[in-house]
Formats: sequence, C-alpha cells, structure tokens
Amino acid sequence: MFTHVKRFKCTIFVLDLLSTKQKTMKKILFSALLLAGFTFPGNNANAQISDGTISQDWTATDLNGNTHNLYTLLDNGYTVVIDLNATWCGPCWSYHTSGALEDLWENHGPAGQPGVSATTTDDVYVFMIESQGSNTIDQLNGIQGSTGNSYADNTAGDWVTGTNFPIIDDASIAGLYDLTFFPTIFTVCPNRQATLTGQSSAAQHYSFVGTCSSANGTNNGGLLSYNGETSSCNAIDVVVTLQNLGTAPLTAATIEVFDGATSVASTNWTGNLSTYGVDQVTVGQVTPSAATNYSIEITTTDDNMADNAISQTLSPASEAAGLDIAIEIETDAYGSETTWELRGSTGTLLASGGPYNDLSAAGTTVQPTVYVALTTPFDCTTFTIEDSYGDGMDAGYGAGNYAVKDHNGATLVSGADFSDSESGKFTAGNNVSINENTINGLGVYPNPFTTIATVNFNNNTGIDAIIEVVNMVGQVVYTENVGNASGLQNITIDGTSFDAGIYMINVKAGAVLTSERVVLTK
Repeated sequence: MFTHVKRFKCTIFVLDLLSTKQKTMKKILFSALLLAGFTFPGNNANAQISDGTISQDWTATDLNGNTHNLYTLLDNGYTVVIDLNATWCGPCWSYHTSGALEDLWENHGPAGQPGVSATTTDDVYVFMIESQGSNTIDQLNGIQGSTGNSYADNTAGDWVTGTNFPIIDDASIAGLYDLTFFPTIFTVCPNRQATLTGQSSAAQHYSFVGTCSSANGTNNGGLLSYNGETSSCNAIDVVVTLQNLGTAPLTAATIEVFDGATSVASTNWTGNLSTYGVDQVTVGQVTPSAATNYSIEITTTDDNMADNAISQTLSPASEAAGLDIAIEIETDAYGSETTWELRGSTGTLLASGGPYNDLSAAGTTVQPTVYVALTTPFDCTTFTIEDSYGDGMDAGYGAGNYAVKDHNGATLVSGADFSDSESGKFTAGNNVSINENTINGLGVYPNPFTTIATVNFNNNTGIDAIIEVVNMVGQVVYTENVGNASGLQNITIDGTSFDAGIYMINVKAGAVLTSERVVLTK
C-alpha cells in the first residue's frame, strides 16, 4: 500500500527505496549543480509545492507533435503522473530505465495509445518532461551537445527509443511545481490535487491512484485540507479549503466546527464554484484551553457525505515561566540548510541563528545553546525554523531536532520532522519562576559588573543549589555547588577571567531552575 509521509532529498518518495548512500550521492549531485551555477525553473527559494496543492493547468506539445492539456485529461477521469527530469541526471536515467512508468502506461494508460495493453484500466496518463531549458531534443535522443557546458551538453542515454508515453521538452512546466531537484515525480488526481509520489513502482503508483478524489454526484461539496494556524496566543481562525466535487456549480454550504458533539463555530458559505473549483473559507474562531481535536464538517446534505469532514488538533500557545528563553538546536548532516528566527508580536526580530556547518557524513551536531532575555512580559512570541532544502532536520541524514525552553527547562516549542519551515508560538511570562516557593528572589548586582558580582536568591528546596555562569554560545564558564542552606543566599562570583559580554546566571536545585541575564564590561 502506498504510504506518504514527507519529502526526502532527491528521492522525494515516502518509501525508502534507496540506501542512505544512494540518497547522499544524489544530494551531492544537487550541491554540485548549485556550485556549477545551475538553476532550476520556478521558485528556488522554496521546495516543491506541498502535497495537496491544486496543480496549475498547462498545455504542451510532445515530441510527436501531439498537444496535451492537463485539465482536459483530468476532466476525462485520468490521473496524471508527471516525471520531471533532465537528460544528464543519472538517478533520473536509472528510474527511467527501471521501466516502472512504462509498466504503468502499459497496464493503466489510455486505451488505443502506443504500448498500451488491450486490457488497460484506462485511467492513468504518464508524461516525461525534460525540465532543463538548455537541453535539446538531440540529447533526449542520446546525442551529446557541444556547447562546453557539461550539464547543458550531457545526456545519460537515449530517452526516446522504447518510450511509449509522451515526452515533452518544456522546462516551464517544472516551474509550476517549484522544482528544486531531479528527478521529481508528481501524481495529479482528477480533482487537481498534486502529490509527490517519487520513484515508486508501477504497482505503488497505481495504489495511490485508487486514493484520488474525483467528481461524485451533482451537488457535492468536499473539504480538502485545514489551512489555518494550529496554535495561537489568542483565538484561532479555523480556515479550510472547500472544493466542489459535484458536477453542478456549488453555490452554498454550511460549515461547522465541533468540539465533540458541540458546535463551537460555523459559517454559511455562499459563492459559485465550478466542478473542482476551490475556495479558502474562514469558518470562525475557537479558543482551545488545551490541545483539542476538532471536527470540521459540511453539515448541509449533499450527494456524498463521506468527503464532508476533516479533523484538526488546535492548541493554545505554550506559556513560558519568565522572560529568559533557551534555544537548543541539533542539526543533521546538512546544517547549512538550517536557520531560525525569534520574533515578538509586532514582528520585531529578537534573535536568529544559522546557517550552521555541514558534516561529511550522516550525523548530528549539537549547536551551542542560545539564551535570549525577552523584555516584554506576556508578549506573544513566535519561533520559526527553516530548512532551505525543504526536508526538515530528520530526513535520513541524522536525527536533528530543535527545542525552545523556558528558564525552568519546560519545552515551549519543539520539532524535527517538517518540510520548508515550521513555527510555534508561546507567551512570555514575567521574570518570576513558576517554582517561586522553592527558588525565588534571584538577583545579581551590580549589573553590569566589571570583576565581582554578587548573586542573591532564596533556596527553599532542601536540595543543593548549583550556580552556573553560561556565555551566549552556551559554554559553561563557571560552576559552583553552594549547598542546600535555606533562606537568602549571597554568593560572590569573580569574573576577572571572563571575557566581556552577556552571560546567564543559572541557579539550579534538582529539576528547578531560575536564571538572570548579566552584562560583564571590561
């Protein structure tokens, strides 16, 4: 059974059909292309379009002079498989010569076309699209170029002989899918949704075809996806994609949000959607008090109620205990792809990090912890992490991850498995620990200091207190166990040997931690 998860580097497909070594070789090929100045068509700042995106329409002429229109094929009930590649691409050639798409064409392609079996299911169309604009038809026929540009001239072989499905030489089509690496194989369902299905077998491709949506009935609205925020410091706008999956125009639908059996938001949508037309609909607002799984449903009766509901878990933003935040990043082998930002509610940049260094093999690097002292109590703060390649931090090249924590060590935002970017929100507290009955009253004076600083705090835990001085790249430059005496403590720290800069003074007792930012001047 076809199982889709997330994008992998170069292989794109969800099934681990290739070894890590093979995937790494493909990633090296991608890096070499960038160094050579090669650019892919489309939006190079992002990875391919996300699964479920509505494909744009296109019309193109194949090498035999036949013209094809995507939407016409979809309207005729075909699912369209698109192999975007380049003549010089070794992995593309390997997949091409595997015969998977030829097999798919033979057994499921359009009746009466060359190479299609008389017993075909007649519900799939396959295209090979040469997607580098400088490549020529000669190269598709296996003839090397002569411009002196190795990528523009090279060809892996004769792509045309023995290929029965249409071959199109048109790089502009790849631009519609924001192509960033080869080979990329998309499957576009009759309802226009595109999904990365990658270098899979004919059977795996056809298994996915069976999951595609198409028009069903006359009056039939369907919900495709949830498109709003999943957490917020305030009320959350519930936003969904509504599609007309009926043959008659869709002009009205009632959409409701349910918490269990209770309707908590609704809207009476009106419009005029033709078959497969879509609209982004804001259903209303919800304010979850805890992580809550909501059911979002079209409640007006139509011809197919099975496509009328989706579910989505929505959560309130995390609440930080204090203003002192620690950002922990563990990059995978491709640290140069990772960057992050921390912004306040007005969009002000509070801190940022990356890109980091790469490794020569799969693995991880624990980056220095970054400590940030926020200045606005109870402000809604957003942490965003990005991967320039589009496969997150845990895609087979080391189990990278990230976490944003408050000064008690509680995790506010965390993750690893995403595509282009991921964001999380939290509310900054004041600078009093939630464990204020155990360690409280932390103060450092003078602040700024030049040589000697005195640390004051109350330790009511009955546990030994540890004082740490941590610089802004996460290095502990001083540590001292000051015992478990209760009441007000006055501890002197000699900073003579420290470099000038910003430091965090951490006081820990067991699982309890509180912090204060200090400045050392020289």
